[in-house]
Formats: sequence, structure tokens, C-alpha cells
Amino acid sequence: MIWCAIGDSFTYLNDHLEETGHRVTKGYITRTLEKLPGVQVNNMGINGSTTKDWLNISIPSADFYTILLGTNDWHSHIPAGCGEDFKTAQKGTILGNLGDLVGKIRRQAADAPVIIMNPVERGDFVCIEDPENNARGSYAPDGGQMLGDIAALIYSSCTGYRIFPVDLYHRCGFTQNNVVHFKRVKTAEGYRDLSYPDYVNRPYDPVQDPYPYPLEAVWLTYDGLHPSDEGCEILADILADAIKKALEQR
Repeated sequence: MIWCAIGDSFTYLNDHLEETGHRVTKGYITRTLEKLPGVQVNNMGINGSTTKDWLNISIPSADFYTILLGTNDWHSHIPAGCGEDFKTAQKGTILGNLGDLVGKIRRQAADAPVIIMNPVERGDFVCIEDPENNARGSYAPDGGQMLGDIAALIYSSCTGYRIFPVDLYHRCGFTQNNVVHFKRVKTAEGYRDLSYPDYVNRPYDPVQDPYPYPLEAVWLTYDGLHPSDEGCEILADILADAIKKALEQR
């Protein structure tokens, strides 16, 4: 049985663990496969992708599909849209782009289950390979949108024949308090390890400051955004259960 996994860096990194600084030993896809004997995966994850990036990508045939997108759309200020956008595949919004993506899947595999997950909370992200690639966490709006509101719309709107929405946002338990144990920031008293919300709005200089997430800071993410081994296992437990339930209805 073939699983086609569509997603952004969460999905991409499963096959590129060196880009995590080897802080992750197994990604969420590998962990999910361990719970699904007889399944093989076609990992199509694209690092940094938004729903817009998938509008012109060909989708292969598979027995079932998973989609995990949205966090980069939020950071790129793509409007969420509404349920009608999803139903009509009205391109230009997150929900409309997802509707278009599902339409392409349906043209390849009309009856295949499609599991659509919503994004989880993210803290202040600092890329371990390129600290100049950093972004504020989802505790504040970006482009006038809260990530939690986008996650809620994806979960409530992405429904239809053989579509199975999964509310990762709430079920995974990622919160600002547990994405990392602390962030190492510069203060008037020197560098200090501050937990949320004390590190919010503290300046970070990617050239002068040390990487703010040493190993002891790792919790459900290893860099404020991407899931650690612990975070990946949580995702895998939820996703494997959702896939089994979807396949039972074949």
C-alpha cells in the first residue's frame, strides 16, 4: 500500500535528518510507518512550501494521501479564506489552494482517503544551520492572522468525500510553554535562559549571539518550530491512528 505524504519542512526533514543537526533521529513519517506494517511512503515534502507552491506540482497515484501545510502560509501572509473556497477550489487562499490540491489528488485516485492535518503552535524559530533564518512564534499575529485561527479553519472546512481532517493543533499539545524549555537571550545581566513568555521581544543577533537553543532547551521542538524526537512521536501516534481509521472505511 502506497502512502503519498504532502507537506512542508515537517515532512521534508524526515528524509534529511542531517539538516536538523542530527537532533532528530527519526522523523514523524518513519515513526508512523513503524506503526503501519505493509505501507510504503512516497515522501513529497518540500522545505518551506506553502499551499500556493503546490498549485503547479504533479501529484502521483497512491492508495492514500496526507497533507500537512499551513504554517508557512501564515508566515507568508496568505489569507486563510473560507469553507466555500475549499469546496470550489478558489485559488489564492489557504483553503482554496488546499481545495485545488485535493482536486488534483482526486484526478489521480478518485476514492483514496485524504488525511488533512492542520499546523501546530510554533515558538520563536531559529534555523540551526542558518541562524539568520529566524521568525517570531505564533503567540502573535502575522499579517493580521493568528496561526490558531488558520488551524481551526483548516480543520472545520476541509471535509468532503473521503477527506479526513485531523486536529493536530489541539491534539498534539504543542504550546508556547513546551515547544522549548527555554531560549538563551542577551539581557542587561548577560545571557540568560528564559522560558516563555519572558523571552518574547528580546532581541536576537544571529551573527553575535550564540544559538539560542542548546540541547538542553529541546522539548517538543528542537529549534522552536520543527518537532524533536518527542514531538515527532506525538505526531506519529496521532497520524497512524487517523490513517488506520481512514483505511478501515475503504
